[in-house]
Amino acid sequence: MPIKIAVCDDSEKDAALLSDALLSYDPLFEVITFPGGQALLDELSEGRFVPDLVFLDIYMPGLDGIETARKIRSFSNDVRLIILSSSRDHYPQAYEVFAFNYLVKPFDRKRLYAILDRAIDELRKENDHKIRIQYKGAIHTIDCRQILYVESRNKLLLFYLKDGRKLQRYGKLEEILQQLPGQYFLRCHQSFVVNLFHVTEFGDNYFRIGHAIISISRKYGREAKERYYACLF
Repeated sequence: MPIKIAVCDDSEKDAALLSDALLSYDPLFEVITFPGGQALLDELSEGRFVPDLVFLDIYMPGLDGIETARKIRSFSNDVRLIILSSSRDHYPQAYEVFAFNYLVKPFDRKRLYAILDRAIDELRKENDHKIRIQYKGAIHTIDCRQILYVESRNKLLLFYLKDGRKLQRYGKLEEILQQLPGQYFLRCHQSFVVNLFHVTEFGDNYFRIGHAIISISRKYGREAKERYYACLF
């Protein structure tokens, strides 16, 4: 999947220069520009665009970059924020919103690319085990290893997590199974996908995960047995 980047800057010239530099680094980047903080927040809140990186200019009319960052942090702790400014005076505010980095205008491409190298390296390591769950404007990024099992119920997917939480989103089990690491997850029933590493008991037609009993249908029985013992040993 291409890395998604939001550039939020009221200066069309600055936004274009940054977009060009980003695409020169990697033409496969998906870069979308926003003229102000509210436009970006509207897009994020509706779930139409979920970026991996956000470049935020400090000096913008209406919502400035720091206030926009605070609002983003109210619903997402995972997106990497990179603050843009012609001044170095806002480092303390950048730390307050847990910014990934700070880029001074006019930016130096070498400095930008060093930031991208580090960000992309971290993203790739994390994405091996992470999945995003969107539901009614809320975005949750979770480590797949924390998922006990997934249940399909009335067009909703219910994610049961190790910490006791239950998250949900619309979708189909086939689609979500393609996003989950194959070494962990197995479909054992029309309505269930289990994380084999959390299975505490294996019966003739069920898995037990904690207090939950997950049925194994005849269709998936042989594969369930083979995959469970392969995982166990």
